Amino acid sequence: MVSFKLSSVERIKSKKDFEVIYSSGTIFYSSDYKLKAIFVKELNAAEPSVKIAAAVNRKSGNAVWRNRVKRLIKESYRLNKHILLPIVIEKKVQIKVVFSAYHLNKKNNNFVKLSDIFPNLVELMHKIADGL
Repeated sequence: MVSFKLSSVERIKSKKDFEVIYSSGTIFYSSDYKLKAIFVKELNAAEPSVKIAAAVNRKSGNAVWRNRVKRLIKESYRLNKHILLPIVIEKKVQIKVVFSAYHLNKKNNNFVKLSDIFPNLVELMHKIADGL
């Protein structure tokens, strides 16, 4: 059975990792440009894994709105991480992904629901899986 937790081992926390991802990562956008994903892969990793982070720009909305979007992104990933994990383990790759809001902001979407984020994130995860 697949574990549906999102442990601290699966999260990107260090500033160095963020700098590497933003400087040399591959970018994918969802079809309606609400979300984007930036990822880097490390081939022949000792421990194949997926590490993620959620980021939302300050200009997108106030702190409450941004934190809600980040929670929804992490929840969507947590429910669908079974899309990436088998491929990563099979290919012995470690990937680090930063999911962020692209054309999603408080002005256009005052109240964001899981149904706004979920299909876009699943689409991005399939694009990442195809890119490995």
